[in-house]
Amino acid sequence: MLNVTAVHTVFHKDELFEAMAELYDIGTPQGSRFLSNGLNDTYEAETDRGKYILRIYKHKWRTEADIRFELELLAYLSSWDMPVSHAIPRKDGELLTELDAPEGIRYAALFTFAEGAGKVDAETSKSYGHAVARLHHAMDHYTPKHSRFELDTRHLLDEPLQQLLPFLKHRPADGKQVIEIAERLKKQLDTVSSGSYDWGICHGDLHGWNVYHADDGSLTHFDFDCCGMGWRSYDLSVFLWDRMHGKQDSSSFEDECWDAFLHAYLKERPLSEPDLALIPLFVAVRQLWLIGLHTGRSAVWGAWQDDGYFDGKLKFLTHWVDAHKL
Repeated sequence: MLNVTAVHTVFHKDELFEAMAELYDIGTPQGSRFLSNGLNDTYEAETDRGKYILRIYKHKWRTEADIRFELELLAYLSSWDMPVSHAIPRKDGELLTELDAPEGIRYAALFTFAEGAGKVDAETSKSYGHAVARLHHAMDHYTPKHSRFELDTRHLLDEPLQQLLPFLKHRPADGKQVIEIAERLKKQLDTVSSGSYDWGICHGDLHGWNVYHADDGSLTHFDFDCCGMGWRSYDLSVFLWDRMHGKQDSSSFEDECWDAFLHAYLKERPLSEPDLALIPLFVAVRQLWLIGLHTGRSAVWGAWQDDGYFDGKLKFLTHWVDAHKL
């Protein structure tokens, strides 16, 4: 019999939720389902009182301090009447539960359920822009109690580059080009780091699908797993990145959803011209970050980053930096 180290464990959904439900005042369990093996493991659970989301953080993906930063931020936003899916305290008031997994300690948190569905069109983009501006305004007034990684040059460029370059060894020309692009982007970010740009707590993943829209026009933000202190221009750029990624023409920002989102945001919370001018730079940074994320998590997600994957991802990156003279 071989003794092999586990990298990632998927828990039995029913046993997991029944054990967790004993810690919370949420009623009698009625059923659960495993939704996704993403950055973390996400379960939907239901009791006689309603639905909940159970998140199991992957081993060593986030530190305990990182997670407490996120959960306490959500509690604060909820106290400001921000429409966010937030962690529910256990009967003893604790927000986190430790799980002894084969790969090591993992953390679990139970969240309120976000009603509605994902939808990106001109109208939802407008309401989302208003909501993100209010979110940033509320986060301007929050003082974290716990340390957490920052959405800085190291996190957005240096670390992703280390993860993706080994996957390009068989494509040396692409590897060289990626290094050159990263160096150019880093020089620009180094300049930005010494300037007076809008810096504060960011959601980190505002691509437009981490929000659910209900039929009555209300919305709920969720999945703050990528949050942290960072440039607000980067936070906004993720929405544009999602709209532009995969399009044939990446030379302009012409997109009705992006226009509606940004216009609504700026009506609520103005940004300086220098901040707005950074958005194309951060779209490129986001693309490199994403490739680094996919390759860096391949031990858990699988090494499906083949030549077809890199053809598409690097094509957008190179076209974007060329079109916008980055």
